Amino acid sequence: MKRFNKWFRNTERGQAILIIAFAMVGLVAFVGLMTDGGVLLIEYGKLKRGIDAAAVAASQQFRRGFDGADLAAAARNFLVLNESDATEILIYRCKEGEESVEDGTLHDADLCTTPRRKLVRVEATRTVNFGFLRILGIESREISATSVGEAGSIDLVLVIDTSASMAYDTYTGPNADPTLDYTDGINNTVGNPVDDEDPAVCNTSVDTPCQPLEDVKNVALDFLQTMYFPYDRVAVVAFTEQTLDGTATRQHVTVLPLSDTQSDVEAAIQSLKVFRPPDCVSDGNTPNPDSPTEGLCRNLDGSTFKGFECARFRHSMNQDLSSCNSSNIGGALTRAWSEFTVGDVRPEAVWVTIMLAGGPANATDVPQADQGDPKPPLGWTPEPSFHPFGFCPSVSPPCRDGDASNRNAPGSSDYDADDFARDSADAVADPTNGGGITIYTIGLGGLIQNGPPPGDPDEAEKLLEYIALDAGGGSASHGLYFYAPDSNDLAAIFEKIANDIFTKIAK
Repeated sequence: MKRFNKWFRNTERGQAILIIAFAMVGLVAFVGLMTDGGVLLIEYGKLKRGIDAAAVAASQQFRRGFDGADLAAAARNFLVLNESDATEILIYRCKEGEESVEDGTLHDADLCTTPRRKLVRVEATRTVNFGFLRILGIESREISATSVGEAGSIDLVLVIDTSASMAYDTYTGPNADPTLDYTDGINNTVGNPVDDEDPAVCNTSVDTPCQPLEDVKNVALDFLQTMYFPYDRVAVVAFTEQTLDGTATRQHVTVLPLSDTQSDVEAAIQSLKVFRPPDCVSDGNTPNPDSPTEGLCRNLDGSTFKGFECARFRHSMNQDLSSCNSSNIGGALTRAWSEFTVGDVRPEAVWVTIMLAGGPANATDVPQADQGDPKPPLGWTPEPSFHPFGFCPSVSPPCRDGDASNRNAPGSSDYDADDFARDSADAVADPTNGGGITIYTIGLGGLIQNGPPPGDPDEAEKLLEYIALDAGGGSASHGLYFYAPDSNDLAAIFEKIANDIFTKIAK
């Protein structure tokens, strides 16, 4: 019996040793799992942060003339900077039509969106070596991370002044004077009595095209070289209709909706023409029922171009100058906004409008209340029979109250084209209740800082500054305003705008 008890006690000691041994192994495994598991999570976090930064850095290389190697290099550099010792790095982009091109990137059809987006996907793999888990035969583990980066694509609407001021510099002969003459407060006689400045002539002339519009078009075409088609898109809006047969009205028009095809955008810009109104028909000073009753008419002395004036028949009836002007800045801005909201809408893109104007706002949209719309624009409710072609509170200067600092509210008898343009700009730029669009403005020519009396001579400049720098309030993404005395300054201005737009994308 004693011998049996001794044997049993010895057996218990052996079992305890085995239990302790197994417990030690379990403890080491637990400590190893906690320690090496923590290391694994830390290394994955570093890899994920590095891969996120790499994807963003690679996507920022999406610009005109980029090479796939640029994307790959940017991704790898940021992984190194984040101490992510990846053993394998793969960079994917949409290479539709160039899948076989060896440039350090791979094709991923899922990144080929419609419309195109500047997307880059980065994958990275690395090996994490363990310390404690080696005891259990687990020496290492491979971890992977993936991330998609996107650079901001640009949706841009070019708004170009095509009113009569865009032909004032065509004639460069003796006594050239590209100014307006408001001698009687009603008639607008433009420039010099030469056919060069007649839109019916310069719009189709190869030797003497309408200036400064031709220079504006050439600079705009150069500006397109900073865009990256098909990822960026451009639309073109003109201040006036573009027909050349004398049937055009002063209504702003979309020449081309947002397009990702560079050749289409170039063709739209090249097609721009100065407003060519119908010919004036008159019988001396006697109103002629055949005279145009809406808008400007082209005034001739025999066959020689004299300028533009409002139809005498309309003047003799009610002096409604709202039909005579063609610089509808507010209406053109609102039309530009509408181009972002039709077709394939891209809320993730950077929405930009560049407006070039050659003078003050002197025209407005036709009040929608006159057309039976229960919600007239900006809350204005005019009498349907008064100024049927837009707001026109005074005749001197035409359709402007003469005080650019006087901001009138909709419904006021002094609510004019300048007020309408400011209200329109506020709506376009407001990021909360409006379009949230960044607006750049360019004032071209002498009428910007030296407009016709008796209004403020710099009324146009004050308006364009407000549109670019203040419209939409403090939370809006504001653009820049530039003044160009002549078209020679436009190239440098468009370059500055391109740089500023790229800065906003990079943010």
